[in-house]
Amino acid sequence: MRQKKEEYHKLTSLYVKQKWLIPKKDELKELINFCGDTDSKDLVFSLLERFFYLDAETLNMLLNDIADYIINKSGYQEETTQILSMTYDDEADSGQKFLEYIKHPIYKKGWRSIKTVNTLGKGITNYNKGKTEIILIDEFIGSGRTLKGRIDYLSKNIKGPFSIKCCFVAGTHETISDLIKSGVEIFCPLLLEKGISEYFKGNELSKAEDLMLDLELKLAQYIKKKELFDYSFGYGGAEALYTLEGCNGNTPNSVFPIFWWLKDKEEKQRNTILTRFEIGF
Repeated sequence: MRQKKEEYHKLTSLYVKQKWLIPKKDELKELINFCGDTDSKDLVFSLLERFFYLDAETLNMLLNDIADYIINKSGYQEETTQILSMTYDDEADSGQKFLEYIKHPIYKKGWRSIKTVNTLGKGITNYNKGKTEIILIDEFIGSGRTLKGRIDYLSKNIKGPFSIKCCFVAGTHETISDLIKSGVEIFCPLLLEKGISEYFKGNELSKAEDLMLDLELKLAQYIKKKELFDYSFGYGGAEALYTLEGCNGNTPNSVFPIFWWLKDKEEKQRNTILTRFEIGF
């Protein structure tokens, strides 16, 4: 009885801190029950208490910060600049969505003829038309693997000198710091710490990591061609605690899969608190 009472108060406290969870009471209760033991539940409570769930007003503020950086601080000129989505193929993704989002604040701040480009390959075509200053844009940067691949692709395929800078709404502080040290120029207004390894210390860190691994073992290890191992602790071990409100965004694969992985080890469908559209699910 006492344990149930304590859990009730923890849930109530969480709803007060994270109001986006109030409409997701059923999903949250299912997640807490999925955890089983008190220590695992406490870990999930801790992660959710520190979760960034961006509403439309906050997103607009961050987009305005990015637009201000591009126009006033990047050193680029509108006539020679292209804002390029990190989208590689013909599947719709967050890069294209945020390319569309940034158009309005860019226009409002004075760049009325800026060239926007919705797939990476087309950036080469526009380079050949004089757009030699490139802003790569996407919603979130986790491990940095995708960004490195995109920059490498452009470097190999653009025949001539060009300049490139990168803009993200949010990203992991450690990854961005490492990329900046390596010479990649990045503007990212919302910097996040890793949910476990940059929060817990010493024995508490080891315990938290073991608890999360145990939770992941309760998930389906494969969903069709997708292997959970590739997303353990978030893709690239990003340990991200971030998503956008409702249909504004698609939960990044950098987020702990315990919050969005669709099946448990018994192959039963989970009613998750977050949604990620993932090809192959």
